[in-house]
Amino acid sequence: MAVVMGRRSLFRAGAMVIGGSLLASVKRQALSGGLIATGVFGAGQRANASGSEKPVYFTWSEEPLGMSLVRFADELGFWANAGIRPKFVGGINSGQLPALVGSGDVTFASFMANRALAAVAHGVDLKVIAAQSYTTEDEPHMTYFTRADSTITVHNLKELEGKTVGLASLGGCAEFILKDLLTKNGVDLKQVKLLTQAETLLRQSLEYGTIALAVIHPPYNGVLRADTALKAAFSDYDNSQEEGGSAPLSANGEFIRKYPEQTKEFVGILAKTANWVNANPAKAAEITARKTKLPEHYVTKHYFVNNLILDEKQLQFWWDLYDRIGILTPDLAKLKPSDIATNEYNPFAPSAALIASQKDNQKVLTSTDI
Repeated sequence: MAVVMGRRSLFRAGAMVIGGSLLASVKRQALSGGLIATGVFGAGQRANASGSEKPVYFTWSEEPLGMSLVRFADELGFWANAGIRPKFVGGINSGQLPALVGSGDVTFASFMANRALAAVAHGVDLKVIAAQSYTTEDEPHMTYFTRADSTITVHNLKELEGKTVGLASLGGCAEFILKDLLTKNGVDLKQVKLLTQAETLLRQSLEYGTIALAVIHPPYNGVLRADTALKAAFSDYDNSQEEGGSAPLSANGEFIRKYPEQTKEFVGILAKTANWVNANPAKAAEITARKTKLPEHYVTKHYFVNNLILDEKQLQFWWDLYDRIGILTPDLAKLKPSDIATNEYNPFAPSAALIASQKDNQKVLTSTDI
């Protein structure tokens, strides 16, 4: 464990460090972690790059006990007869994924839109091609936990000054949505320390008092909710309502240009899966419990955007957030949502253009609506 106090991360002031040195570093880490053996890296192992075989395979990074839409689709048998199919690889830190998607070592990945924004601003060849998670009051993207005896609430956040917050990584939603909320409430960010640690370890750090606040995502937030020594103090919904909870799907640019029809099939399958998960929460919880090894009564989940159609409002949120917390650089400011994202590959979308907001996407669609 290491307390992060002004330390540089892969993102600093919204800028992403991209280049051969990072990619080489990521590959060295993967080598030591055994990912090379699964065929993630190396030109000869990329997702059917020759186009000479059917079906086309894509690489997808996920922890063995993770539960993504790609894995849900696998459990539901949606890839069985598809022209595009997943090749699951080990988990990779979300801060490293944009560079690996840009290089083609990972074909598709889920990470917050701000990471895609920073990557595109620095010339990375990736595109956001589908929406994904969606914050609601009952099913937030992130929940903020304290000890049960803590006096910290969403209404007195200045109490965090001089204390430490635990989060899984820097450069994404856990860091920046928290900083947005603290800034809005007059908290001096320099007085709040950040400790990066796996979410599965944050519960213990919170109980021991090493940290005063923990940022937790589904499905693990259900474990902390059941712990009587802890309490859910607030969520990202308290900061940004529905706007800030989208972790869209990004794709390697070369792959989607070479395989547009397979990319459309990929998005269509995941949209179908997302709609199924939303409509079948009990069955989704059973699958999640079985795959993650969590007791079913602990399981929580993300709510997903209907049909995974991208909207401009949720993407624009990140430009506005960066501006509020003072890290909107000129390179980022000159871009707009349509520069990083498209609905071109979503068979359920009315057109390639981004819709204005999710108010224009209330109907759950099926294959008969395409």
